[in-house]
Amino acid sequence: MQAIAYRPITVALSIAFALVATSCTGPAPLDVSGVRPPEMGPPTIEVVVLAGDDLSEIAAAVTVDEVLLRPGSTPTKRSFIWPGTEVSVAVSNPGFVPWTSTYEEPPAGERIEVRLEPVILRGRVTTNIGLPLPGTRVRLGAGVDVTNDDGLFEIGRAVPGDLELERPAWNDRVIAWDGATDEIDIAMDPIDVIGVRVGGRAPGDPGHWAELLAMANNTGVNAFVVDIKDEFGTVFYDTSVAEAHAIGAVTQLYDLAELVQDMDEAGLYKIARIVAFQDTPMAEANPDHAVLNEETGEVWRSRADEAWMDPSDPVSYEYPIALAEEACRGGFDEVQFDFASFPFGGDLSVAVFDAEYNEENRVDSIIQFLRRAYSVLSPLGCAVGASVLGITLESSTDEGVGQRPGRMSRTIDVLSPMLYSTNYGSGWKGFADPDDHAVEVVDTALASGVSRLEGFAYLRPWLQTWAISVDDIVAVQRAAATRDMGWMLWSNSASYSTEILLTAGTDR
Repeated sequence: MQAIAYRPITVALSIAFALVATSCTGPAPLDVSGVRPPEMGPPTIEVVVLAGDDLSEIAAAVTVDEVLLRPGSTPTKRSFIWPGTEVSVAVSNPGFVPWTSTYEEPPAGERIEVRLEPVILRGRVTTNIGLPLPGTRVRLGAGVDVTNDDGLFEIGRAVPGDLELERPAWNDRVIAWDGATDEIDIAMDPIDVIGVRVGGRAPGDPGHWAELLAMANNTGVNAFVVDIKDEFGTVFYDTSVAEAHAIGAVTQLYDLAELVQDMDEAGLYKIARIVAFQDTPMAEANPDHAVLNEETGEVWRSRADEAWMDPSDPVSYEYPIALAEEACRGGFDEVQFDFASFPFGGDLSVAVFDAEYNEENRVDSIIQFLRRAYSVLSPLGCAVGASVLGITLESSTDEGVGQRPGRMSRTIDVLSPMLYSTNYGSGWKGFADPDDHAVEVVDTALASGVSRLEGFAYLRPWLQTWAISVDDIVAVQRAAATRDMGWMLWSNSASYSTEILLTAGTDR
C-alpha cells in the first residue's frame, strides 16, 4: 500500500523535468497573449553638410529623389527614412559647387557627411595700359578681397551678382558676373581730372573763391588743387599739427572744413597740394634735419634764398605727411606732394646731407619718403601723387633731384610732370625757342613718360598758362586729352579765363 501511495508523485516530477529539458532545447513557445514582439523599422539617415573651406556646418538645400528635406531640430539638420530602394541625394548652397551621389543601401553609421567645395572667383585687375593694379578693393556680395602686387584677387563662396571695384585715383567699376566662368580680367580707368591750381590765398578771398567755383561750374574743370602748405612753408589754415604753429608757419586764410564743403557742393575732385622738402621755416627751426652748407655750417639756401629739409633724413618726412593725413581725414580725395625732391636752384657743391649725395641715395630717399606717405594715406582712401620735373620723363638720369618716374610709378598713384616750355633751354629737341614749340615739347614728353611707367601710377601733367599763346595753351591740353589723360593748369595767381580752358570731351 505504501508503494501505491507514492507513485503519482514520481510521475508528476518526471513530467516536470521533461518540460524543463524541453524548454532549454526546443523552440520558444508562443506568447500566451498571442502578440509577437515588434520588429525593427527602416533606418533614419542623417545628412550633415560642411563647408569645404572651414568645415563649418551649413544649412544647405538637400533633396532625396528630388524631394526637398525640411530642416530638423536646427537649421543645419536634415534627415530622411531609408525607403528600402536606391536613392539619389543632391546638395546645393549658394556660393558652393553642387554635389550629388547615389546610395543603393543605407550608408555606414546611418549618416551622410557632405563637404561642399566653395565656388572661387579669381581675377586680375590692370591699369588702362595693361599693368597690374594692386590695392584695388573687389567686392562680390559679402565677399571682399584686395588685389596683390600682381593685381590678382580671389573671392571664395562667390555668388553671381555685381562685382564692385574701387581704388583711390581710379574710376569705380561695376561688372555683372553670371557665374559662367571662374576667372575674369578687368581693366580700370584713371579718374579723368581737369584741374586748376588754387593758391592758398585765393580761398581766403571770398570774391575770388566764388569766381573760381563759378568758373568750374561753367567749364570742364572738375578738380581744384588747393595749397595746404606752399613752397615758402606757409600753412593756410588753423592746422592741428603742432609743429606748424611752433615754427610760425601758420597764416590762417581759410577754414579747411568749409573749403571742403564748398568743393563737395560743387562736385569737385579735391587735391591737397603740400610742398615736401623746400621749407624755410622748418629748416631754420630744425637745422639738425635740414640741408646744411659745409662752408658756413648754416642751413643751405638756394639762389632764391629758400632753405630745404634733408630728403635723406627720415625725420624730415613726418611733418609734411602729418599735414597730408589731416587733409585726407578732412575730406580731400588726393594729396599731391610738390618739391618731393632734392634741392635745386643753388650751389649744391657745398650742400651737406645725411647720406652721400649720389644718384642711388637720392632716388632711394625719395622713394622711401613716398612709400612712407603712401602707407599712411592710402589706407585712408586717399590717392597719393607727386609733381616731377618734366625733363625726367626723357632723361637718362635723375637730374640731380632723386626723381626717376619708372620707380616712382611703382610707389604712388599719380605722377604729375611739370611740362612747361619755359623750363626747357634753347636747343632742346633742336628748338631755338621751346616756347614756340610748346605742343611738341608736351607731346614728346608724354610719349616718353608713358613708355617708362613700370607700375600702377599714371601721368597727369601740369600745363602752363603763360609765355605761350592762347591757342597753344588749349593745344597742349588737347595733347594730354588725346592720350586719355587728365591735366592740371598752373597759374600763380589762380586766374583762369574760359578761353584757355579746353572743355572735356570737346574738340576746340
